[in-house]
Amino acid sequence: MQALRGEDVLPSHRIVIAAVAVAALLAAEPVAADWNTGLGLYNQGHFEEAAEHFQEVVQTNPDWPGGYLMLGRCQLALKRYDEALLNLKSAVALGPEDPANIAALSRALMAVDRADEARELLEGVDLEQLKPAWKVEIARMLAYCLLTEDRAADAVALLETCLADDPDDDAVHAAIGSAYEAAGDRALAFEHLARAFALDPSDSASGRAAVSIAMALAEAAADDELAASLDARALEIATKLATAAPRYEHALLAGEAALGAHREEDAAVWFAAAVEERPQEPLARFYLGETLADLNRSDEAIDNLRVALGAAPDNELAARIHGRLGRLLACRLELAEAARHYRAAGDDERAEQIDEINASFSEALERLASLRSDVAEMAGMEAELEVLGDADGVEAVAERRKARSREIAEIQANLSEVRAAFCQ
Repeated sequence: MQALRGEDVLPSHRIVIAAVAVAALLAAEPVAADWNTGLGLYNQGHFEEAAEHFQEVVQTNPDWPGGYLMLGRCQLALKRYDEALLNLKSAVALGPEDPANIAALSRALMAVDRADEARELLEGVDLEQLKPAWKVEIARMLAYCLLTEDRAADAVALLETCLADDPDDDAVHAAIGSAYEAAGDRALAFEHLARAFALDPSDSASGRAAVSIAMALAEAAADDELAASLDARALEIATKLATAAPRYEHALLAGEAALGAHREEDAAVWFAAAVEERPQEPLARFYLGETLADLNRSDEAIDNLRVALGAAPDNELAARIHGRLGRLLACRLELAEAARHYRAAGDDERAEQIDEINASFSEALERLASLRSDVAEMAGMEAELEVLGDADGVEAVAERRKARSREIAEIQANLSEVRAAFCQ
């Protein structure tokens, strides 16, 4: 139920509709002076202060449901559930025909896991007598309650009536997408969630759910053409999501979608963006390292995987990082370290095989390690001499570095079969 949750069945823009409706209804009522101040504070998110003013409204007008409604809403926002329920029940008792009262009490009941009571309350509403916006809100809340009782088919049927009234209602598409997913029809769930995101690009929850479902469907698809189409759609939505709302999780999702669509260069860009958002997050570093390895950028891959290891990954992720480092380092014939990583990954058999090969070619491999160290040191010397303006010195060191690089290539060529076996 990705796009429909008990604690926020109505997204913020829908709650504003309710507040406006309440304000309109109250225009003709004997409202205390605190009302306008309280409403202003509520709309600004200052719920504690707003509650104080609505408390005055209730005391001044004890028979008016509007005061109890807004006081209960403030308390609900503050997670003071017992108080909220008492006041919202008073609002319903005094104004049983007002959908704003019913919706608010239902929301409070859902927040304390009493969805069965909310369902009974919502089922008493005649949806066809409501204005379209209220019909959608009450139907969505009722659908959520039905889903908590494993009545996905009933939730779908209910929401389909709302969709028939307005085929372009993004909130209904989001809700029915969740209902179809609960019913086990992931293909229709994807189509509705994708439609919800297309209609409202600020609906990140629908966008994320659509991408995740599309990738899962692609992975399970028996038809390659269908899988490619789903992966392409997942990447399109994920790219829009990560561009419109640049956050760590969105960049990570876009990277995963790009990998699914076999767009490794794009994946590397998105994983790098995720790393920039959270440099110490091991998962993003791991994905970036793996993608760079697939792009044959092994030095960068190894650097990122080592950083990922130092970022306290959980045991499962650490094993994956060690395994990938083992493969990359073995390919570079850095066999002693490769064996160490394989052992840390839990692959003792592979580690022992590499140790045996390492012993057989120990002299050549030691020379290879020494040459690589020399090349790295000489590269640093070249940079220092260049800063000092010593052109002759730069040229001399460069020649020495190139000579050692040639020797590295010769050793690797002699060990080509060994290296090829590790680089598969």
